[in-house]
Amino acid sequence: MKRRAITNLLALGLSVGLLLPVSASGDTLITRSYLENTYKPSLSSVIRDSIESAAQPLLNAALSKTDEFYTGADGAWRTTLGFTAQSSAAGDALTLASGASLFWTSGVGRLSSGTLVDATEARELSVGSTLTAGHRYIADGQAKVSVTAAAQWMALGQWMTDLGGAGELPALPFTDVPQGGWYYDAVAFVYNRGAMNGTGDGSTFSPQVATSRAMLVTILYREAGYPAVAGGTGFSDVQKGSWYDDAVAWAAANNIVNGYNDGTFGPGDPVTREQTAAILYRYARYRGVDVSARAGLDGFADGANTAGWAQEGMRWAVAEGILQGDGGMMLRPQGNTSRAEIATILMRYCQDVEN
Repeated sequence: MKRRAITNLLALGLSVGLLLPVSASGDTLITRSYLENTYKPSLSSVIRDSIESAAQPLLNAALSKTDEFYTGADGAWRTTLGFTAQSSAAGDALTLASGASLFWTSGVGRLSSGTLVDATEARELSVGSTLTAGHRYIADGQAKVSVTAAAQWMALGQWMTDLGGAGELPALPFTDVPQGGWYYDAVAFVYNRGAMNGTGDGSTFSPQVATSRAMLVTILYREAGYPAVAGGTGFSDVQKGSWYDDAVAWAAANNIVNGYNDGTFGPGDPVTREQTAAILYRYARYRGVDVSARAGLDGFADGANTAGWAQEGMRWAVAEGILQGDGGMMLRPQGNTSRAEIATILMRYCQDVEN
């Protein structure tokens, strides 16, 4: 065993002669000190230099491609090796190549063509579906997402963007919203923003059905971007875990809704037009919008019927053109607000007040 070890060391000593100069003393004997302090460091250096020399062309090639990973003109394919943050405006479109991943951060986007798999919930999205903030999606074949409200997202793989009006929005899926109807554009607006969805199995919008208080608060909660909620609602009739629980808790915490004097919210109660004006007024104030505009209500035959607590919100809504009255004559302050009316009111607010 000792002889074999000595033989191996002698072989190492001979091999180093091909790589290293003779020591200053001319001593050819292999000593432990020579192996540890001269031979090993020198051999390591030679090996490292050889590897770096061989690897440098590969590194140079990779560096030359770096710009291709993160740049690219509008309408040109881009390739990212890791998730890269992007932003889009309403009207933009994002196309993902097969296998590309998308992490949706905020804003509203709808699948307008192709197939996306929601990896977060392990389900396939159908065309027209709204993307959910915080979810990761994978393209099964080429897929296009139309951005309908300012959005933030991250992409991985191969993708491209088209700016300004390039998004091909899917047709409305509602059988009860006829093209040419006075509320068609408003329904399309709120649907494509993800603020209002269909009723029943999703094939109807129920435009003439009265909007409930829970519905209105949920619509505004979606518009606000689903803010984080801490604590409960404080209302005795809002069940924890209900579909409107978070929305009501958020609205109550931000003084957008107050509830009734008996401590209830009345989630299933139809929301009246004066309640709608008051709630939207408080929502605008929450959003930091200038709410100083005021108009008189005496131009309406029933303007004086507006409750005292709703006067401020109603006068603001009339001044901004959000509520215009039936035929310009009747405000119907205690009348119920239909889903078609809510869609129209929200469209006017978004287009004429916040923008």
